Amino acid sequence: MSQIKSCSLQLAIDKASSSWVTWSMLDIQIRIDLMEKWSELLSQQRSLDLLPAQMVNFHIKQALKLISEEQVMPGPTGESNVLTAPGRGVFVITAEYDTPETAFVGLIACALISGNCVVLSFPPEFQEIVDSLSFVLSLSEIERTVVQVIKRESVDDIISDPVIAGMAYVGNVNEAIRLNQVLASRDGQIAQFIIETDLTHLATLRDQCLILRFITEKTQTINLTAVGGNASLLALGCGDQ
Repeated sequence: MSQIKSCSLQLAIDKASSSWVTWSMLDIQIRIDLMEKWSELLSQQRSLDLLPAQMVNFHIKQALKLISEEQVMPGPTGESNVLTAPGRGVFVITAEYDTPETAFVGLIACALISGNCVVLSFPPEFQEIVDSLSFVLSLSEIERTVVQVIKRESVDDIISDPVIAGMAYVGNVNEAIRLNQVLASRDGQIAQFIIETDLTHLATLRDQCLILRFITEKTQTINLTAVGGNASLLALGCGDQ
């Protein structure tokens, strides 16, 4: 498997952003199929135990339960309301050198399954994990630009860009606080920040609803009635008997 090389910051942002529309519009089952192939590859890596693959499978199961189907909501005045759960955009995912591979893998899986593109910064020990992901993407017709890699020292600069929709971090509390301050001081949209600092029990990664923190809710309303609402309801306010 070929090694993914790091990109310049602007190039990484541009590639991930341009890929996001296509990636997020894919049927979720296609994204899940790719993550299942990745999970299988991870389980075959001799340098890893089975926990990273199991973590991917866990979040696949939760995604199928929580976000795989559109939800039809009541339309009080005759309209059709459909609730969907698309990805937020581009997520930066980073981990410290002494963190469990399982946590890093779990965050990537959640981000990609839910329809986000990712920019990764990681210790050299995780290179084989990222290369296996690149290999899985290469087996499909999906552009591999959904996954970008940057150098660790560039993280502050890239999360300061308002294009970045969120960040997921595995590491220590002090660094999490510092990164949160960087995100809070930037211009533009408020970025989602997901952290895992419990490196023993992985409390955040074991949350059954973690995938919901990587999505946004979108409602499509279609009004098929003549004057913007149910005619019988409108008649109640016009004085007619």
